[in-house]
Amino acid sequence: MIQNARTSSTTRLLAALAVAGLAAACATAPSGGTATPAPATDAGIARGQARAKLEAGNRRFVAGGMRAHAWQDERVVQTGQFGQSPSVGILSCADSRVPVEIIFDQGVGDLFVVRMAGNFDTPGATATFEYGVAALGVHTMLVLGHTKCGAVIAAVDGKDLPGSMPIFAREIRPAIEAAMAANKDKGAQAVIDASIEANVRFQMRKLEESAILRDAKAKGMQVLGAIYDVDTGKVRFLD
Repeated sequence: MIQNARTSSTTRLLAALAVAGLAAACATAPSGGTATPAPATDAGIARGQARAKLEAGNRRFVAGGMRAHAWQDERVVQTGQFGQSPSVGILSCADSRVPVEIIFDQGVGDLFVVRMAGNFDTPGATATFEYGVAALGVHTMLVLGHTKCGAVIAAVDGKDLPGSMPIFAREIRPAIEAAMAANKDKGAQAVIDASIEANVRFQMRKLEESAILRDAKAKGMQVLGAIYDVDTGKVRFLD
């Protein structure tokens, strides 16, 4: 009965998204009443090529040979008129040193990004990615952590934080406790580095608690993890 309820809920969500998509299509239809199809384009990332494309984009970024941000006028007009169809959903930290589209040399309409200090999953982030997968065509998910992450360091330190910031430790601590214990004799930096990676892997698994995302993965969606080095600009993908 629980499974049937979940299936019914998912069906209702997809139906609602379909209606929303129909409304958007009607909004872009000319006065004659027939929607104009989007023109063919080479933008976006093909299914199964996401990691290679992101790695190539990061190499261009590191080498100073970025391409995507030199031809955005056309993409702005195209996505504004015909809507978005991003290929990759990314859960990233809000750290200003990690501008996701720039470090992967991707342009307008390519990436569907949620940024949260400590790159931890939340119900809102899950819902956002469910929408991206169910309605927009996202076929790859990436959890992107980074070196020197203040939120992870705060969770490691366990110190009191003001305001609403204790949520960092509360949400990240379960992800890193095992890594902290395994690396406690290797020094503070080893604990932090291991915790940053452990948090990425934990959030990858947490995303799959969503029935929609889990079903998408069963049908071929990739879930990737990576660490961005704020000192070098390089992204290291996790196996």
